[in-house]
Amino acid sequence: MSHSKTISELQELNLSYLMLVQKLIVEDRDTAIFRLKIDDDLADLIADMSAKELTMLARQPQSLLQPNLGPVSQLKAILTNKRDTGMQATHLAMHMASA
Repeated sequence: MSHSKTISELQELNLSYLMLVQKLIVEDRDTAIFRLKIDDDLADLIADMSAKELTMLARQPQSLLQPNLGPVSQLKAILTNKRDTGMQATHLAMHMASA
């Protein structure tokens, strides 16, 4: 895959992500702030951005997504627990809420 194609796909992903974030904020601001781990000021800014502004921000040649999966050791322990009795989804949700 060429470098320019990779950058183009990254920019498309950025725009999709920003549009989703904006939608989440508009639909349920408090839940969006919690799930996205953003502050009030950023939520206000994104909610008020125009399509042109979202596109301009998305066209940056770097990812706007920041993985926030918490401590790797804890995540690995949840995912590889062989004795899990159907609680893996609950444990993941708890882990992600605390990350």
